[in-house]
Amino acid sequence: MKQKTKGRYPTTRTQYKDVKKYDRTQFDDFCTKIYAEGYQDGSSSVPQTDVGTIMAAVQTVKGIGEKRLVQIEAAVSALFNTGNGGAANGGRN
Repeated sequence: MKQKTKGRYPTTRTQYKDVKKYDRTQFDDFCTKIYAEGYQDGSSSVPQTDVGTIMAAVQTVKGIGEKRLVQIEAAVSALFNTGNGGAANGGRN
């Protein structure tokens, strides 16, 4: 099914007919497979970063002292430890 063309997955007539015959479990499996492929494509296209890299960049900002740096690190670490990176809700908890 990995026939990607310009960011889209073209559906063949055979696939369409097969999906129409699926029961609920088969359709759930089919949708989960498509979602997993999309998630994998999306996560591989985004550069990965960690808290250490972010904190190194924040330390270079003039006016950020030790106390504020500790507060920022705590907030950023909390986002990374939630499991979803805070991206699902726009970074808000």
